[in-house]
Amino acid sequence: MLAEAAWAIFNLIVYPGLVFSSALGLILWWLQRKLTARIQWCVGPPFYQTFADVGKLLFKEMVIPSQAFKLRFVSAPVIALASCVVAMLLIPIGLVSFVASFAGDLIVVLCLLIMPSIALILGGTASGNSYASLGASRKVKLVIVQELSLIISVSSVALGANSLRLIDITKSHFGWYCPLAAIAFFLAAMAKIGLTPFDQPEAKTELMGGVLTEYSGIGLGLFKLSNAILLFATASLMVAVFFPGPFVSFLAYPPWDWGWHMVKVFIIVAAMSFVSALNPRFRIDQALKHFRSYALTLAIINLVAVMIYVSVVR
Repeated sequence: MLAEAAWAIFNLIVYPGLVFSSALGLILWWLQRKLTARIQWCVGPPFYQTFADVGKLLFKEMVIPSQAFKLRFVSAPVIALASCVVAMLLIPIGLVSFVASFAGDLIVVLCLLIMPSIALILGGTASGNSYASLGASRKVKLVIVQELSLIISVSSVALGANSLRLIDITKSHFGWYCPLAAIAFFLAAMAKIGLTPFDQPEAKTELMGGVLTEYSGIGLGLFKLSNAILLFATASLMVAVFFPGPFVSFLAYPPWDWGWHMVKVFIIVAAMSFVSALNPRFRIDQALKHFRSYALTLAIINLVAVMIYVSVVR
C-alpha cells in the first residue's frame, strides 16, 4: 500500500506529472515561438527563454486589483495548472498508461482539458477590469464552438474503437481512419491553446492582454505554465487518439513507442506553429463562423461516416 502511494506521488509530481509535463511543455512552447519567428524571418528566442520567462514570474509578487473578487482571482491559475497536470496522468504516452486506466477515462480527460479555459474565464471576470471581461466574453464564445468540435471529433474514434478507455482507443489504431475528425481536432486544439488566428481572448494589440490584463507575478506565471502543459497535453491526446503506434512494427514496444509518440507530438506542434505564423488573427465573429463552417462540419461528417460503418459493416 505504501509503495503504491509513493508511486502515485511520483507520477503526480515527477513523471509524467508536474516536472516532466512542465519541462516538455516549456520546450514545446519554445519550439512554437522559435518556428513562428523563423517563418517570419526573425531570429526567435534562445532555448532557455521560456524557462526563464516562467521562472522569473513564479518568483515575483502577484498584485491583486482592489476591485477584484480576490478568492476567484487567485484560485483561477491554480485550477488551470492542477487540471492540466492531472490530465497528463491519464493520457497514454505510447502504449503506456501511468494511472490505472478505467472505462470512461476519455471523458475525464476532456473535462480536465476544458478547465484551463474555464479558469481563464473565471479569472478574467473576477479581475474587475473591462478589457479582461471583454476577453472573457470572447473566450466563452470560443469555448462553446471549439469544445463541441473537439468532442465530436474524438467521439468518432471512440465509436469506431467501441470504447471510452483511452488506452483501448490507442491500441485500436482506428484514429488513422478518421482524417476529417483529426483536422477538426487540430483546429479546436489551436483555439484551446490560444494560438493565432484564435487568440481573440488575449489580443494584446486590441485588449492589452485581454483575460490576463490584471495578472502579474506568480498568477501570470501559473497561467503561462498551465498553457505550456496544455500544449503538450493536447498534442499528446491528438497522437494517442488519431496517430497512435510507430510506423514500423518491430518498434511497437517500450521505450521505442514512447519515442515515436514524442516525435509525433513535436510534428503536431510544428504544424500548429506553421499555421499560426501564416495567418492573422480573426475577428471573433470570423472565428465562430470558421468553426461552424469548417471544424464542426468536418467533425460531424466524420462522425456520420463512422456511424454508418459501425451500423452496416460490423
